[in-house]
Amino acid sequence: MSIQASDVVFRKSAFITDTISNGGRKGQTLVVSGSRHGLFPRVTKVERTAGVTRYRKEFWCNENADDYVAYDVLLFLEFPSNGGDRFAIGKGTQIDTQSTIISASPDWLGIGSLETALVGTETEVELLMESNDFVFLNGGYLHLTNKFDVAQTVDADVDIGDSVTYGSGTWSKIAATDDIVYPNGLYVGNDVVMTTKEAMNEEWLLLKDYLYTDEDIGDGNGANLTPALTNLLHGTNGICSQSGKLPVVTATCGGVARTVNVSAAGVCSGYCTAGTLNMVDGTWTTNITWTTAPDLATDITITYRENCFIYAGNVVTVYLDEQVANAYLTANSYGAGCIHESEVTSSSSGWTEVSALGTYDETSYPLVLYNDGTERDSWTITFTSAIAFTCSGVNEGSIGAGSTAADFSPVNPNTGEPYFTIGKDGWGGTWIAGNTITFTTNPSAFPVWWREIVPALTAQQADNLAVLGFYCE
Repeated sequence: MSIQASDVVFRKSAFITDTISNGGRKGQTLVVSGSRHGLFPRVTKVERTAGVTRYRKEFWCNENADDYVAYDVLLFLEFPSNGGDRFAIGKGTQIDTQSTIISASPDWLGIGSLETALVGTETEVELLMESNDFVFLNGGYLHLTNKFDVAQTVDADVDIGDSVTYGSGTWSKIAATDDIVYPNGLYVGNDVVMTTKEAMNEEWLLLKDYLYTDEDIGDGNGANLTPALTNLLHGTNGICSQSGKLPVVTATCGGVARTVNVSAAGVCSGYCTAGTLNMVDGTWTTNITWTTAPDLATDITITYRENCFIYAGNVVTVYLDEQVANAYLTANSYGAGCIHESEVTSSSSGWTEVSALGTYDETSYPLVLYNDGTERDSWTITFTSAIAFTCSGVNEGSIGAGSTAADFSPVNPNTGEPYFTIGKDGWGGTWIAGNTITFTTNPSAFPVWWREIVPALTAQQADNLAVLGFYCE
């Protein structure tokens, strides 16, 4: 009862454009593995000269026909860009657009080559990154592998991104395939081939979280709105600014526990009018000015995280919560931050019945959803009589009519599978024309954003490659 590689496909977002509407919900178009410009367009000379940042969204789709759940899905970059640009990935939502991610940037994850060889047992890893603008997620995962053959002999007609096979001392071009088990592989440029052999290693390592709870940083005196605050004790690696892991300051004001939230930029908001924390080193640029003074002889505390990584130039040291299991050389080893989703399966929310006497028992007869059929949409069921109703979605439009006397399973024309099924045995009470039920469904898909940064005056690159790997249970 596990997900197989054949169950997984990548699909583009519904809207693909270089404007703020880029992204949105899952579309139907496949991202074809091994295809040229399958997700990003070619970078033009004008863009290379002036520089450009471009975003694309795709969905890792669990389309298992038996509707199995994909557990602990990890997505990560497999190899750095071999051009002057650089790629990063970040976790999206089912409906976010480019305007959303620009205003509230996700945590952008990248990949680097191993800077210092590992013998195993280490609890930190040094990587050479293309830039120091990539993060590693506190409590997240590091993908570490040496599944690359370097200094290889490659036929002259092989281009970057081509599938290859090994024979008679040479890698030769073959039809595009996702099979990289030796003697097959993927040519990634500079006489390097990504291929998996028995002697090669691959592991996913848990990163440190470095959580510090209720650290005492000051005292109230009942009168001072801006009491002095001490610097944070654990700021060496910088203060974590990742989504859902930002600092929170607490004080008792007028006998009530009050909180101040610190943004990724260090700006304080909430029960205050001022305050700025330096997220680089954990010092207070501006002490918090509380809305009312913290009470006499009460502690002011902060809960925060220190980053699980630190940069020196473009070399990053990543701290692990477990030991490296295998040995790795610098010549053929790479490490990447992973984005994670604990479960990838279809889901629904917001079931709302508007009727005086009609009922539906969604606890005993829940909405049935499908890996290869359910889409992101907001649905409205509208009764036209005591037993008959119609159904329409904001995105899909009208999907037909049904009756309380039979199961309702409207078919998704793009897949041939139902969008959902509402069981006939769940209906109860008395429905009348005009009564409604509304709910929202989400597909069995994991949304991921890509970011490509092309610095100004980037040299022309005949071929470039972006390789996304995944792991799931």
